[in-house]
Amino acid sequence: MPFYQDAAAARPLTGIHLVQRTRRQFQLAEPIYYRRRGGIGVVTVRAHDLTRGPEGNSSDLASVPTWMWGLIASYGRQSAPALLHDQRLAETRELPAPVALQQRRIYDEEFRQALLETDVAQLRARLMWAAVSAANFLSHTRIRGKLMVAGIAAGSLGLLAGAGFSLAGGSPAPAAAAVTAIAVLSAPWGRDWAVVATLSMAFGIFGPVLAVAWAGQLLLWLCESLWWLAAKAFSDRPAPPPTPGPLARSRVL
Repeated sequence: MPFYQDAAAARPLTGIHLVQRTRRQFQLAEPIYYRRRGGIGVVTVRAHDLTRGPEGNSSDLASVPTWMWGLIASYGRQSAPALLHDQRLAETRELPAPVALQQRRIYDEEFRQALLETDVAQLRARLMWAAVSAANFLSHTRIRGKLMVAGIAAGSLGLLAGAGFSLAGGSPAPAAAAVTAIAVLSAPWGRDWAVVATLSMAFGIFGPVLAVAWAGQLLLWLCESLWWLAAKAFSDRPAPPPTPGPLARSRVL
């Protein structure tokens, strides 16, 4: 276990003490410590200031959209690496964009290694690494970030189409051509080719599953709305109307 309760890295991590401040933001109440397997230095993941609000003083743990929670949750074995990575990103906010991008590459790889060391599966760790790496481009190089997103979208849609044609025609050729197209789209990105390739393949393979999950959230919201309308007719103090999603706006956390 690469995370510890003490700065001497003698006591393995047995608990992460979090305070929920908003629907998605948490503050770390007590520091935790990270030492890479085989490394000698210890990194302190500092506690947040609980006397201040969450703005710039909190973590959303793993930044996974709610419609993807069926595949990768925002917390779990990845909680400690996510807290480490959030602190690392905060350290790069004041750096010039080119320097910040380069530094974040280093921190993203540290994040991936920490995920592996906390027993996150290799493919899942690679997917999370690719997601935060793509976010780096959107944060620090807007034009290149948008081009990367466009390339990922094109690759994933091509793979979906190729798989569909292969299933319909009984030939692997369209799917193979789609995979080749992803390789071609990824190559111009040089050292970051794996980001484009990984996310293109992931969205191409899991896109239908994610679409069903998103549709399921809308269906649940529809059922909740119908229930709310029926209950409203018999109540003097009706509840507020439901909103879609597990983290939607409400009167409480």
